[in-house]
Amino acid sequence: MNRCLFELILAVKRKCECNEEQIQEELGLSAAEFYGLMALEGGQAIPGGQFAEQMGLSPSRGSRVLSRLVADGLAKAELSSTDRRAICVSLTDRGVRMKGRITEHMKACESRICSRLDEADVQQVRGALELLTAAL
Repeated sequence: MNRCLFELILAVKRKCECNEEQIQEELGLSAAEFYGLMALEGGQAIPGGQFAEQMGLSPSRGSRVLSRLVADGLAKAELSSTDRRAICVSLTDRGVRMKGRITEHMKACESRICSRLDEADVQQVRGALELLTAAL
């Protein structure tokens, strides 16, 4: 069987989405909350527009995701100290802990993948994925 590159990408995407959905379900997060938490780093504030951009969303959709994260106590939005019309977005302590839990789940998934490959294969896959990401 000689599948085209796009078919292989879709197959990997589907498998990754299944793992994402499992993590989201176990942690009680929606997909939007999951990606919102992934867009933020603990101890770092970013402009609201950058938050939406990192998620690949319009500013209005990003604002809705942010509102949900704030309502759930996972993020905070504060007026920028340099531009009173803009907001800065950051994780709360609870958000940092939740992101840590996401990271633990992701590392466990990566360990399962790596356990089926030798180190040379892992490096080859990592390199191929970096190339693919850059090409897309």
